[in-house]
Amino acid sequence: MEYYIHQVPGRIRIQTPVLQNNPEKANQFEGFIREIKGITSVATNPVTGSALLLYDEEVLNCEQVIGILETHGYFKLSMAITSDGYLEKTTEKILKVTGDIIAGSLGGLEE
Repeated sequence: MEYYIHQVPGRIRIQTPVLQNNPEKANQFEGFIREIKGITSVATNPVTGSALLLYDEEVLNCEQVIGILETHGYFKLSMAITSDGYLEKTTEKILKVTGDIIAGSLGGLEE
């Protein structure tokens, strides 16, 4: 699993291998995050390693939240892909598979 981040003002979604398939760690994460002043909501999905954080922009900003996550070992921004990167990677896979299918079907035609 890779690190993933998507953010809009007041909302951050991350995926992290730290939480994936680890319900105990996800519960610890939620407890830790809820103690941070300015966090208004947190929800995790340990199956996917996903966490959704809502925060008050008058108290915190995105960079501060990410810094807290990195400092405590929950996230590595330098290793994260964004939604744009995710779409690019997925598109590349789709184009490769499509190309393979087309090449395979053309190779099976008799002249």
